[in-house]
Amino acid sequence: MSYNVHLTRAEHWTESMNNPISLEEAKSCFDQRDDFEYTNMLSLKGPFGTMSLEGDFFHWSVEDFSVPFSYKEGRITVHRADEFVIEKMIEISAALGARVQGDDGELYS
Repeated sequence: MSYNVHLTRAEHWTESMNNPISLEEAKSCFDQRDDFEYTNMLSLKGPFGTMSLEGDFFHWSVEDFSVPFSYKEGRITVHRADEFVIEKMIEISAALGARVQGDDGELYS
């Protein structure tokens, strides 16, 4: 199981639908950034082939890799975010009036 980090406006990310970030707000925020691209499909390559997931994704392109920011239920989530990605999430949180919170409820700033 992977550890996730969330952009949320709620006190706890599990309650994001109580004070959601709308998909339209997220799209508007990410559209203003040259290093992000919106897609409604995520393709993951693995040892047994490629798996595609439908949803709302904002891909952050950095050098030779892409990090998917996944929108769902009023929040934006990154799976297995490292310090570098969390720094980007903190930057984006300011534009969205949100906070950055890990699965265990800890806040990043």
